[in-house]
Order: sequence, then C-alpha cells, then structure tokens
Amino acid sequence: MATEMTMDQGNSNGTIDSTKEHSEPDNILTGLQKNLALLEVAVLTKELRLVSRVLRQFTRTRKQLSEQVLSQVIQEQLHNRSSSSTALLHSLVKFLTESGSHVDENGHAMDVDVRRDEKLHRKGIGESTETLLPETITFLYLLVSAYLLDQGKNEEALECTTKLVTYLKGFNRRTLDELSARGYYFWSLSHERLGKLRDIREALLAAHATAVLRHDYAGQAMLLNLLLRNYIKYRLYDQADKLVSRTKFPATRSNNQLARYFYYLGRIRCIQLDYSEAMRCLLQALRKAPQNSALGFRIQAQKFAVLVQLLMGEVPERKTFLQEGMQKALVPYLQLARGVKNGDLNYFQQVVDNFYPVFERDGTASLVTRLRQNVIKAGLKRLTVAYSRISIEDVRKSLNLDIARDAEFIVAKAIRDGVIDAIIYHKEGYIESRESTYLYATMEPQHTFHERIRFCLNIHNETVRAMRFPESDKKDIETLEERRERLKEEQELAHTLVEEDEEDDDIL
Repeated sequence: MATEMTMDQGNSNGTIDSTKEHSEPDNILTGLQKNLALLEVAVLTKELRLVSRVLRQFTRTRKQLSEQVLSQVIQEQLHNRSSSSTALLHSLVKFLTESGSHVDENGHAMDVDVRRDEKLHRKGIGESTETLLPETITFLYLLVSAYLLDQGKNEEALECTTKLVTYLKGFNRRTLDELSARGYYFWSLSHERLGKLRDIREALLAAHATAVLRHDYAGQAMLLNLLLRNYIKYRLYDQADKLVSRTKFPATRSNNQLARYFYYLGRIRCIQLDYSEAMRCLLQALRKAPQNSALGFRIQAQKFAVLVQLLMGEVPERKTFLQEGMQKALVPYLQLARGVKNGDLNYFQQVVDNFYPVFERDGTASLVTRLRQNVIKAGLKRLTVAYSRISIEDVRKSLNLDIARDAEFIVAKAIRDGVIDAIIYHKEGYIESRESTYLYATMEPQHTFHERIRFCLNIHNETVRAMRFPESDKKDIETLEERRERLKEEQELAHTLVEEDEEDDDIL
C-alpha cells in the first residue's frame, strides 16, 4: 500500500510539474506577443508611454526567458515577412544555439536552415511586402542580449549587442529612444564583463553628443551614466568631473537613472574632499532608488554614505546598519564606525587589516585610509572632554603614537580645525581645555535649520516636477488653411446655437 501510494503521489506530482512546465512557457510567450503588439500600437499612435510600459515589464520577463521561448518568438516574427527585414533576426537564432536549431510549440528540436530560408526569400517564395518595425527588431535583440548575459555567454552577448548598436545608428525615431538606451546599456555591460570597457569610451561620447542633438532624453541619461561609470571604473575622476560640469542631466528622466547619476556624482565629490556635497548626492541616490528591489545598488550607496558621514566627523545611527538585507554586507563598516567613535587607533587598524580585501573590492579603500585622522581626532576629543589638563606624553600614549612631537602637531591641527577648544603650553608640555561654550549661542543651530529647510524645499520642487504630462512630440504648427476652416466651423457652430436659442424663445 505504501509503495502504491508513493507511486501515485509521484505520478500526480509529475503531472502537475509537467503542466506547469508547459503552462509557464505559454504564459511567457503570450506576454511577449502582447508586448510586441503594444510596440506596434506605440509606433502607429506615436505614444511613448506604451514603450515605457513594455520596458517596465522587461525585468520580470527577463527572469523567465528560455531558449525555447526566444526561438519561438523569433520564428513567429520571421514567418511571412520580407527578406529585407529578417536578416538581423536570422542571426539571433545563431546566438541562441551554435547548431542553429530552435524548439517548436511541442518542445521538440527543429533544424533551422538559415541559408535555405534566405534562398527562398531571394526567389520571392513566401515573401510578403510587410516589414518588421525597428522597434520590434530592437526589442528582440534586447531579449536575446539579456538572456546571453544571464547565461554567462559574454562573448556572444558582446557580438549580439555590437550588431544591435550598429543597427540603431541608422535611425532617428522617438519611439526607439528608450529601447536604444537599453541597448547601449547591455553593450557597455558586455564590454565591462570582458574587461574591454576602455575600448568604447569614444563611441559612448559620440553617441551622447548625437542624443543631445536629437533631443533624445532617454539616451542622454543612460549614456551619461555609462560614461561616468566608465571613468570611475578607471579612476579618471577629473575627466568625470569635467563631463559633469559640461553636461546637464535631463530633468524628465526616471528615478532609476537619476539615482545612478547621484550615486556617481557622490563618488566623484567624496574623492574631491567635498564631503557635504557627496553626502547630499548619496542620500538622494538612496532616496530615489527602488525600495523594494535594487538591493545591491542600495548596499553600495549605503557603504559610501557611511564612510562620508564618518569623514565628516559624524557617527551613523545604529539602525543604518540594521536595514533589511544589509546587515551582513555592512558588518565591516559597522566595526569601522565603532573604531572611529571610540577613538581606538589599534582597533581601527585591526579592522582595516582584517577587511582590506572587502574594502578593495567595494572601491572604498582610499576613503578608509583617510579615516585614520578622524580616529585620532575622535580620541583626542574624548581626552579633552575627560581631562581639563593632560600632558602631551599621556596624549601620545592614549593615541598609540610613536613620537610626542607628532602628538603635539596633531593637537595643534585639531585646535586650528575647531575639533577641540584648548591651549597648548609648549614649555610645560601639557594641554589645557577651555570651558565648553553654549551651543545655542553659536551659528550651529542656524546652519542645521537651513539645511533642513533646503532639504524640504528640494523634496517639494521634485514632487512638483514629477507631476508632469507624458512626454510626446509637439503638435505641428497650424497652417493658414486649417485655421480658416477652424474659424469657419466655429462661426457656423455659433450661428447654429444662436438660432436654437431664438427658437427656444419663440416656444416660450
């Protein structure tokens, strides 16, 4: 009985699993067909919102892609089309399988003889005058490129995206802007994974200049972020700063691209020692990033935000390190914050030695090395608060410094920077702290209040800017004949209304 029950359960589970396996590709295929139909409607009606709707579903569709689904979609588009519009799609089949085979509706492998199809098209057999839209071809190339990148086939992805970018250079269509921007993203990503990101820098600059001339705002935003990523990858911060100063990020782009822009800008500013501006940009990036996804991006931005806050002399709150999904990744930075807060130079150096490979991988090693001075300043501040008078030799021992003269120089610099309020008596060899001043008698509350007001005003301005009408091409200027016809119709309508009013008066 037990054996029979086990076998029955296994058969039932197999039936359910096979049903799911057959139903899932069908659902994905149906969704892709709807997206392709929606692209055609967007081209016919010139409604850019429909293209954005298709791309919003791209991430979810990307996770469910398979070779079977992609091959079937491409074959459906190849069927009964003209040869002039299917040359690019024939190459997509080669990218999916080396043998040039695809899968039919029943899941069985079928041989696709590309040469035979091309011969038939040349002879005019089965050829139609209907051609594929550039938007359809681009969308299919994006699907295949994403599939190849997810499968780790970086060489094939590079070849596929290169063909796509070369194809896109011949078009200037507003309905193609967001799709081409995504194509440039995959092109740059495939080069980055192969370590060839330096080779496309000039091409990205030329593409950005073209996007500016064509008022392609989606392309401007994407290409500007790709260029900044390219410069930061090779630590060319001066060139990245020049690019930012000479370009303007489109104000009507999505929050995702704006979050990336603020993140790159924050990294540039923290390298340039402009910590207040860097902190503002990183906070904007964290606020504009998707809160339910993009966990990797938020973790990376939070790491830089923690370091910049420590370099500014502030200690992040503990809840910063306890955010959902970030606890494990922020452990090294939590220990850094403890070392800076306590002013313990030995503990800080131990943390740096233990997690230096992590900091090197995150790209934060240069900022971590700057924290040593902040650790010394924090320890010195604790000493001046605890003791009204302390010898320089005791300061050297407490801070674990080698020479007393170095401790004296550090104390002098801390006094000049306003970290501590004390007086150095060089002959006697001690430091005397002054009484702490009343905080509300200084300008500090005013500066803090000003920062809060500026933050609220920025939120208000961005909220107003977000309540915009959908982007669309401007209507053509009304011609003289159209104006005459419109005025004539308005006069006839007014005359008709007057006559109706007179008839109503007669009836009354």
